[in-house]
Amino acid sequence: MTVSADPSAAYFAWRHYHPSESENPSAVWGAAWRAGGRAAIAASSELAELVPVLRGLLETLEDGYVEQQVAANDRRPKWDEDDDTRVSW
Repeated sequence: MTVSADPSAAYFAWRHYHPSESENPSAVWGAAWRAGGRAAIAASSELAELVPVLRGLLETLEDGYVEQQVAANDRRPKWDEDDDTRVSW
């Protein structure tokens, strides 16, 4: 049985392959529970693959590399702290 993104399609596929069990509510519930567990495991494994990428991004941000690159590419004029032409309210 293939895993489908559409829960309705997954139910009917399961029902096709398990015709005698499809009339038993506890069998339907059990199959749905197992399918939900498999989906959760698949989702968590996909998240686990993101952990090293996110860790690398965090280290890059903590190193200040990103700030340095943004500051180097900033084309706005530098702010002069001693400039008296600022508006004061």
